[in-house]
Amino acid sequence: MEEADRMMCEKCMAINDANAEFCRRCGEPLPQNAPMPEPQQQDIAHYRPSAELPEPPRNALDELMHLGIGRLIEFGIRFGFVLAIAEVIALVVIVIIVIVVTVVLTLLGIGIGNLLLGNLTSLGRV
Repeated sequence: MEEADRMMCEKCMAINDANAEFCRRCGEPLPQNAPMPEPQQQDIAHYRPSAELPEPPRNALDELMHLGIGRLIEFGIRFGFVLAIAEVIALVVIVIIVIVVTVVLTLLGIGIGNLLLGNLTSLGRV
């Protein structure tokens, strides 16, 4: 894109198309035909990449791919513990569900059996 095809928002300093009416970042109205300021040397100086800071990983897989063997084993052990805890919780929930369903079905069976055998008393009778 040519320099003449762009303009800078005075509020947030975002670069926009020259024919845009509003800033794409902050939504402020853009002055038409405003010249884009030239970057000053002191403004550019602090944007250089630092040699001390590596580029951050893009996602979790990249981070795993850059781990050393010791850290990878440590990650595997921690992940295994978390997975084991999740399995125990799931098993406890399943056991509780089975117990509740068993109790409900047992009480329902007792009620139906008493109804069929005539052992239930009516609330309307004295």
